[in-house]
Amino acid sequence: MLAIEKKNFSAEIVSIDPFSNISYTHSFRDCTRCSLDTVQKNSFIISYLQTRDVISSTIDINHNIQDSDIKDAIEIKIYDELALDSSIEYVINFVETESKDINNRSFNIFLIDTKLLQSIFSPVKEKIRYIDYITTAPFLIRALYRKDILKIDETHCFVYFQKSDAFLAVYKNGEYIYSKSLHYSLHEMHEKFCELVGERIDEESFYKLLQGTHNEYHQFLEQLFNDIYVYMSEILVFIKRSYNIDFIEKIYIGSEIGSLNGMDKFSESHLRLESAQFDFSSTLNFSKEKRDQLHFLMMLSAQLYIENPDDNLNFSPYRKPPPLRERASGKLLGLVLTSIAVCLLYPTYQFLYSTFLHFTISQNSAKYNELFIETSSMRQDLALLKTEKEKIDGLISSETTKFEFRKKLLVEIYNKKISYAMKTSILLEIFSLSNQNECKIEFIDFKNNQLDISVRNKNEKKITEFIQALTALNKYKINTDKILQDDKIQLYTSKITIGLHND
Repeated sequence: MLAIEKKNFSAEIVSIDPFSNISYTHSFRDCTRCSLDTVQKNSFIISYLQTRDVISSTIDINHNIQDSDIKDAIEIKIYDELALDSSIEYVINFVETESKDINNRSFNIFLIDTKLLQSIFSPVKEKIRYIDYITTAPFLIRALYRKDILKIDETHCFVYFQKSDAFLAVYKNGEYIYSKSLHYSLHEMHEKFCELVGERIDEESFYKLLQGTHNEYHQFLEQLFNDIYVYMSEILVFIKRSYNIDFIEKIYIGSEIGSLNGMDKFSESHLRLESAQFDFSSTLNFSKEKRDQLHFLMMLSAQLYIENPDDNLNFSPYRKPPPLRERASGKLLGLVLTSIAVCLLYPTYQFLYSTFLHFTISQNSAKYNELFIETSSMRQDLALLKTEKEKIDGLISSETTKFEFRKKLLVEIYNKKISYAMKTSILLEIFSLSNQNECKIEFIDFKNNQLDISVRNKNEKKITEFIQALTALNKYKINTDKILQDDKIQLYTSKITIGLHND
């Protein structure tokens, strides 16, 4: 599993737990516990809010509302739908999520009482001046997907028990879906366990029971775990129904004190989900006395923020001011200095620019005179060439006319010569066939590449044989009328049309 990228950041990362007052400095493959008194000024400071202190919900906003008005529309709807006290000031953050309604946009909203926020971090503020990033504990999990530690195409459930809080969060395709503060923090689990046992057990001893073998308290721990998982099962049923989740691939369970022995068995038997340890820092050299995974998640979230700042879920009211060049006062100071520099440089600029212009004009004038002489000579040459071209065009036109006349004459002579020779050959062939068949040709007419002849014979069969002989040549298109009989002269006649090929 990838624990952390090897990347150089301009400042060290310091994660702070404001509830235990424990802080760590982070570097590549190293996590060292530190005191806030020793934190460097340019360090990137990150902390978190417990889920129980943050109000979270989902609201819908009409698509017709402009982006510039979204913030105001969300705040108005939050106070209305959640029935908030208008006299209390809240820090409100929101992120857009997938909507089921095509007419509305859905937003996950997170808000916390400003006074509560200040009271939580007042001890931290006494020692350090700025806190760059503060977000909710469930939202820190997003860094596991952005850093490719978890598969982004699956749905996961996360359960984390802290001494004073516990939360359940669901992520789908790497995006936050839902989170809820559970009624079973480690303190609350301890109180419930003491009620079941019927005696008061030291809290640290109880934590050791959770992490080790259960011995004589095995039955009571199982009853405690059973109550917890029945409670979580009801929450998961609600989440699946409300957010159209068909299947959760895995549930990650962990705690501030480390892994809890036996919790994975209850997860598989009660929730029917594959379970895994909420431990993503196994490749880091964390201190042995502390295994709180939230510090590791804060370190990853800080890296993401440094790479790509995003304040959508940043609740910190103690952020570092931007660099002087980005502040209004810095921009004003830069403007004043620039104005002074411009005022001092302007006369010099005008003198140098005027000198440059005079020099440029002098050079361009000399070039212009040279080019004018050259262009005048070119215009005269072009006029002479134009006159010569007109004379040549006239000669070409005259010679072209003569050429076309001679060409046409030669073509006609050629066609006549070829045509007469061809017609003579055809007539010889036709007369030869008519003699062979004892047919007499009465007249011949050449018209439109077509030869019309009229034949006669005393025997109708001879005319038929003559037509068949012409057809058998396969050289002409033969078309004939009926063979007619003239009773007066006792002869048969027929008109035959012979189509001549162009070639």
